[in-house]
Amino acid sequence: MPAPPVLSLAFRPDLQGLRAIAILLVVFAHTGWPLVAGGFIGVDVFFVLSGYLITGLLWCEVEQNGRLAFMRFYVRRLKRLLPALVAMLGITAGSAIWLLSGVEAHTQLASAPFAATWTSNLYFSFRTLNYFDELAGRDIFLHTWSLGVEEQFYLVWPVVLLGLFRFANTRRTLLTGLGIAFIVSLLLSMYLTTHLPQAAFYLMPSRIWQFALGAIIYIAFPGDPAIKKNNISIWFALTAGLLMICGSAVVLNEHLAYPGVWALVPSVGAALVIAAGNLLSAGRGSPLAQPGLVWLGDRSYSLYLWHWPIFVLGFSLGVQGQVLPTLGLILLSLLAAMLSYRFIERPFWKGRMSHAEPLRILLVSLLVMAIMLFGLFHGLRHLPQADTTADISNQWRSDVPIIYRQPCDAWYFNAQVEPCVFGTETAKRTVVFLGDSVGAQWFSMIPAIFPVSEWRIIALTKSSCPIVDEDYFYPRIGQIFHICAEWRNAVLDEITKLKPEVLIMGSASTYDFSETQWIAGSARIFERLSKSATAIIVIPGTPNLNFDGPGCVARYLSPEGRIDSSACLARDRMQHVDLVKNYLKQAAGRFPNVRVLDLNDLVCPGGNCNAVSEDGLVIFRDSQHLTDAFVQARISLIRERLVSQLAPRTPTQ
Repeated sequence: MPAPPVLSLAFRPDLQGLRAIAILLVVFAHTGWPLVAGGFIGVDVFFVLSGYLITGLLWCEVEQNGRLAFMRFYVRRLKRLLPALVAMLGITAGSAIWLLSGVEAHTQLASAPFAATWTSNLYFSFRTLNYFDELAGRDIFLHTWSLGVEEQFYLVWPVVLLGLFRFANTRRTLLTGLGIAFIVSLLLSMYLTTHLPQAAFYLMPSRIWQFALGAIIYIAFPGDPAIKKNNISIWFALTAGLLMICGSAVVLNEHLAYPGVWALVPSVGAALVIAAGNLLSAGRGSPLAQPGLVWLGDRSYSLYLWHWPIFVLGFSLGVQGQVLPTLGLILLSLLAAMLSYRFIERPFWKGRMSHAEPLRILLVSLLVMAIMLFGLFHGLRHLPQADTTADISNQWRSDVPIIYRQPCDAWYFNAQVEPCVFGTETAKRTVVFLGDSVGAQWFSMIPAIFPVSEWRIIALTKSSCPIVDEDYFYPRIGQIFHICAEWRNAVLDEITKLKPEVLIMGSASTYDFSETQWIAGSARIFERLSKSATAIIVIPGTPNLNFDGPGCVARYLSPEGRIDSSACLARDRMQHVDLVKNYLKQAAGRFPNVRVLDLNDLVCPGGNCNAVSEDGLVIFRDSQHLTDAFVQARISLIRERLVSQLAPRTPTQ
């Protein structure tokens, strides 16, 4: 089989430019800025690039030597990737233990041993979700899942290619084999995206098609010096590819099932860019070969390693959503990447420390990984866990209403209606409490205002399920939350049978609904309920913090148990919740027995939210849910407002 020209494996400056674009998209996506919400597709670009480059290296070796030196291949990968990874893990873990509270550090470093062994993608794929374990979603090493995918790809791909090289005696048959791998993996990815979205996103088999796509480009588009640089089809492919990549970053977001079919767009875009550059004087004629892009592309691995932990630590300290501090985090990440590349990555990769014997490098690498694992396990073992009493913040995290000790809320596991009932069947009056977890945080006011000696209290809750008649994509489970819609319809039927005298309901304001969806979806709910309940009280969602409340309090708590009231303050948190409150008022205004009870000024006086109240109570048990102690302490104020809302309206009201 004829081999591609040697220039296909020569230095490709345009590929470094493509790396630069990919890492910029990833970094800007992780800032939380909405303009590039789909910037996570930069990882897909990296996968296609890896498939192209690794296939080229392996092909060249087989052509030159007639075999693959597996030991040397894996040692090259270790030299390239391990030193900077170890440095990042060690420095980041130490910084987290120093900067965060004990429980925050323990929870957010949970994946560290897996990151050190390139298996964190397996950890994130198979871990059990816990709705109230919000800190787990801020894992400091979450970004290493893609490194795990790549390393597992490196383990199997040389064997796959060696088999194809041996049995494929023409380029066409080799492309056929790669095409089969592409199709099978893509179909698997599409199936898992629908049925097991976590596995689809994190597991290597559902990503093989992206690596195979890069391999297909290498085999199918060898550079041809005879092709002129101004060939319009090449420039069209390059432009189309860049538009597909950048367009995906702008259009896609976390509210779409991914990877699945959507991942084809940026992946094919990357393939077009690579192929076009290969036909433009091995990339030197591409606009991506600009020196600034090449410089950033050279440091893309180090920037990928460092930016996420720096962002997470910064966001954990409360700077998320603030433009200037976020820009500071970007610059700090770039500085860390420059230092890492200069003093760690490049010396071990291509410098004087890269010339040791392969066996020695392998043994030293394994020893370093073992030492790192021991250090990480030792450090984690001495940090307080979220389910122990060793850290005072756990008292606040577990301060929940009594309904969470009963099977009222099945979250996304099933759509069964399982009410929590208080009082007796013979009670003459019934009050129903309906909501998601943000609504349910107010439950303790119900038995205090509606005593069970007179009232039968029925609580109907489902976490992350808005009391709005609209379907929505739930990123945490990676799919449309159909169980929520089924449960909500069943609950409305149940309330029709109960015919309560009072119905109190509420849900979070953070659901990604448009103004029309909020108003129309709420109105459809109110229309059904207003025919069954005598009086309906709607509590708008509360504002949230941009950091973990208990963790912040624990960090700043003095030995005497005092805290500076300004240490855990989040300003300007009311704008969105006020918008949603007004949407609810517009929907409620259509029905005479539906009224909105706004309690947000109790939570965030003056529009500023604090983790601690003026009377010393911890307000938040995470970043968005209130402690039960705070709710109970405000019952007298809530009673006055609720009684006022339940009073009959005069014609002028």
